[in-house]
Amino acid sequence: MDDIRDALLSVPYFKRLNTEAVAALADRANVRKCQTGEAILIQDDPCAGLGVVVSGRVRVLRTSSEGREQVLRILGPGRSFNDVAAIDGEPNPATVVATKDSKVVLLSRPALMRLLDAQPDITKAMLLLMAHRQRFLVEMIEDAALHSVVGRVARLLLRCASGNQPLIEGAADACQRVTQQDIAAMAGSVREVVQRALKLLEQEGAIRLGRAEIIIVDTNILTVYSTE
Repeated sequence: MDDIRDALLSVPYFKRLNTEAVAALADRANVRKCQTGEAILIQDDPCAGLGVVVSGRVRVLRTSSEGREQVLRILGPGRSFNDVAAIDGEPNPATVVATKDSKVVLLSRPALMRLLDAQPDITKAMLLLMAHRQRFLVEMIEDAALHSVVGRVARLLLRCASGNQPLIEGAADACQRVTQQDIAAMAGSVREVVQRALKLLEQEGAIRLGRAEIIIVDTNILTVYSTE
């Protein structure tokens, strides 16, 4: 139970909850253990409530009618998902899939609404977080419309390097442990094209590619390519 309480307290808008409130929230939560590749929520299904990652990692993604995926966020422990549906009660806006064995908790919408009624400060903190995520989504739309794949990859890596938008929220080593497939999905491309973009950035001295990591070497070079 301690790991669930710690994860809840890591959610930005739950940080100010006292011990009793966190314990009550944890008691009401539905705990799920998910295997790699397992869908936790399905896009357009009825609202499943607010989710929080306790351990592991999940991807939040939209899927087109043709089956093409756009990854919106990659989340580690202490990060929430399905916040919008938990507030407005509408269907889940995205699918959430475990990318490694994970443990998550789901808090029902009625339980969340009771908490927000009792502690209005949480509502303000939640709005600030959602505004930040909305800003990031607007930037993703701009990237897809106005920039090449190399430019999109460079911009993703710059956000990671600055700490403003880590590729994996809730992970201290966000840049190092993300896969090329993850970057491709977030950049709205395919792995082969992103692999070529990363090779180009490596040849130009912007990054260094390891076996399972991307090391940012020169943000100035990334900045130049981010305008393409």
